[in-house]
Amino acid sequence: MTGPETAAGVTAGSDDDRYDDDDEGVTSAGIAPAPEAEPAEEVLSADEPAIGEKIDPEAPWQRLSWRMLLVYPLGMLTRLLPLFLISLWLGSNRSNYWFEIIVVSLVILSGVLRWLSTSYQVGRTHIILKKGFFSRQVVTVARQRIRSVDTESDLFHRVLKVSIVEVGTGRADSGKSDAERFRLDAIDTTLVDPLRDELLKHRRAMDPSLDVEDEEQWGSKYGEDIARWKVTWSRFAPFSFIGFGVLFSLWLITWQMGDMHDRIMDLAVVEGTIDWLDSLGQPWAFVGKGVAIWLVAGVLAIITYAIRYGKYALTDRGQLLYVQNGILRRKHIALDKARLRGVEMRLPVYLRMLGGGRLEPIMTGTKKGATASTLLPQAPIADVRRVAIRILGNETPVTVPLRRHPWKASRRRVTRGLLPFWIVAGIIVLVRIDSGPSADIWVHWGIPAALVFFVVLSVDRIRMLGHALLPEVLVTSNGSWTAKRSVLEADGIIGWTVTQSVFQRTARVATVSAATPAGNGVYSVVDIDADEAWALAEALTPGITDVWHHTGEPGGRVSPSMGVRRG
Repeated sequence: MTGPETAAGVTAGSDDDRYDDDDEGVTSAGIAPAPEAEPAEEVLSADEPAIGEKIDPEAPWQRLSWRMLLVYPLGMLTRLLPLFLISLWLGSNRSNYWFEIIVVSLVILSGVLRWLSTSYQVGRTHIILKKGFFSRQVVTVARQRIRSVDTESDLFHRVLKVSIVEVGTGRADSGKSDAERFRLDAIDTTLVDPLRDELLKHRRAMDPSLDVEDEEQWGSKYGEDIARWKVTWSRFAPFSFIGFGVLFSLWLITWQMGDMHDRIMDLAVVEGTIDWLDSLGQPWAFVGKGVAIWLVAGVLAIITYAIRYGKYALTDRGQLLYVQNGILRRKHIALDKARLRGVEMRLPVYLRMLGGGRLEPIMTGTKKGATASTLLPQAPIADVRRVAIRILGNETPVTVPLRRHPWKASRRRVTRGLLPFWIVAGIIVLVRIDSGPSADIWVHWGIPAALVFFVVLSVDRIRMLGHALLPEVLVTSNGSWTAKRSVLEADGIIGWTVTQSVFQRTARVATVSAATPAGNGVYSVVDIDADEAWALAEALTPGITDVWHHTGEPGGRVSPSMGVRRG
């Protein structure tokens, strides 16, 4: 990536085109993107003439399974169940139920119209989906641009033996609207594997560089297992926020249904536990109630985790990584390795305490901030590292010791980490002033406990802060509560930004951010020595700093906000 003749070469043009120096101390350099390719898919109105060029006159038009007429109403009515419960509760003395009858009738009518207005064709060069009754839309996908054929089925789909099929092209699939998606909901389950094999095998006809072995790998129903779900992984579920979300939802539902909420609170075990905790006095009653809520949320988290990730499997199928998970709602997702630009190990402190973590892919074709699919849910850190090494094909980025940042960066971890402590301490003091001596125990116990907690988090942030430069790979780590270690290929980087806040300038540190069309879009090396900021970018993208004009000093160049840089 050293010349303008390459697709990833340094952007040509004037200095004004190459960087933007603003008052916030941000300096950036970009890399020219590859030429824009022909659209992978298009959404057209039914009367546009361009559609006729893509229709295969010899290929038949097919409809969704007739069982969709049952699946769609059942799914919609399940989602509307809370509304029905509230309506029945508010109108428990009614003698008629016209509201419920009208809603059910509209849902059934909507399903019938959807089935009548939806058809699809698998042609030689394109697959075409026509949908919409009042507003007709046509989605066309070029077959040579197909990268995945994903399937999904909830409980109703599996009972009625139908599946949802979605064709992906790698063009920000997770960021598309419903109108842009080529999604068949639903077709007969027996047709899914033949359709997937047909669409993926067609790649060799469109790309002669693929041999028979490649074709078989793309269309194979089998592969080599990389990881499978284990029941013991459920021990990590309580140390997440899943259970609290479920508990809060259940609390809202029972609160709306007042009688049920009162009955739960009047249960002997609930009343007895609350009375016993209150008898302990403060702060133990407060701590005990928090632990009790956490235990209930933990049980709900384990159940939710098992339902969401039960039967999880990660399989290597040549050019594809195949992810499947879910018990009630089964998902089968194919990830194209050609879109993979690295991996990110999510290592929040509450999981690391138990020796756990999570693995996410860094892939192109996903909406900024979204992931294509979790490669590995909460699991032992040894399994997270093993899977990461297998996917990357290299052990070094996962295990290499990170280079520590200057002591001023560590000082910033402490000062910034203690900011929440001062807020908590201030709240406790205000409570003491308002409540009088009865709240002294919160001052004696709450403030020291908060100080210890935030100091521990600050020390952990220091431990997790670092980076490593490897041949063609950037490894960066930061955070504590949301700690993560990101491994990003240099080929996936399209630009660099160096940022300095007022406080960073005082400490002579800077944040270097690598821009990429994959994953979160930006991966940052936080609080690196300011004198090394552009050297890091130059090491991974040779020639990127040539955009800065040279000074008269030998070997010196000027960056708009970073001053003279040597080397």
